[in-house]
Amino acid sequence: MRLTRYFWGTAFASTIFMLLALSTFAMPEGSASWTEEPWIKATEGPQENRASTLSDPIYFNLSGNEPQSIRLGERQLNYSDYLSNSTQAPLSSELWIRKGAVWSRYGQFIAGEDVDLVVHTPQDGSGDIYLISYANSTIKHWNFKLLAGYHRLKLRPEESGRQFMLLAQANEPGNALILDVLPRQIEPSFSPLDVNSILMGDAFVTIKSQRTKGYDVYVDGVFYASDMSDGSLDGIASLTIGGDKTHTITISQRDGQGGIINKNEHTKNFKRETAYTLLID
Repeated sequence: MRLTRYFWGTAFASTIFMLLALSTFAMPEGSASWTEEPWIKATEGPQENRASTLSDPIYFNLSGNEPQSIRLGERQLNYSDYLSNSTQAPLSSELWIRKGAVWSRYGQFIAGEDVDLVVHTPQDGSGDIYLISYANSTIKHWNFKLLAGYHRLKLRPEESGRQFMLLAQANEPGNALILDVLPRQIEPSFSPLDVNSILMGDAFVTIKSQRTKGYDVYVDGVFYASDMSDGSLDGIASLTIGGDKTHTITISQRDGQGGIINKNEHTKNFKRETAYTLLID
């Protein structure tokens, strides 16, 4: 009996030790460090007020213009397999992002970059397209007269952050697209860490990593920036967030297939008129 109790006690202690070790490994916040410095007021320069634009639709015949593959979330199917899995033609409108020979419902772009879209409508009639910016709380609306079939359009998003796009025809909505729009590359007159770039009432956050490259940054679950926001894959990302608030900063790195291979979160109260730097391994 004593031997059995000793065995189970030892096994239980070993299990607890392993769980603690794994928990420590899964929390990279321990290898991160924050620094901060006060905001110094600077003269604000003029800001460009760009609005997202959408071209008029151009009708095209799908025959000879079919995609090679369809991407749905983490799955990528041959177009022929996608058609064979569809029991009938779509009864509602469809929206697709076209990148070369691949159609998908998610894409990452830079503000000001043209996005090729494909629209399918099952009937002739008026169609309403909505572009909803989650981060900026704005909605843009376009209305087109569309023939039944396929159309091509070009969207030029100007607002950074996560955006949703959908098409409704005859009061029937179709699928939604998700676009993560990175800030356009700007040639600043100051360094990326210059605290003079902070707007009144906001906090300025810079993330730097020597090891992790090609990551995305989310604030309270909303896409805000990327390592590539400044046009270079250098492990540095900068963003402006609301001050005098508690935010959760999530750094997420994906592999070539879109799967998450590295993710960590940092919850912190950010003071207004303050510049923060997060150093991660």
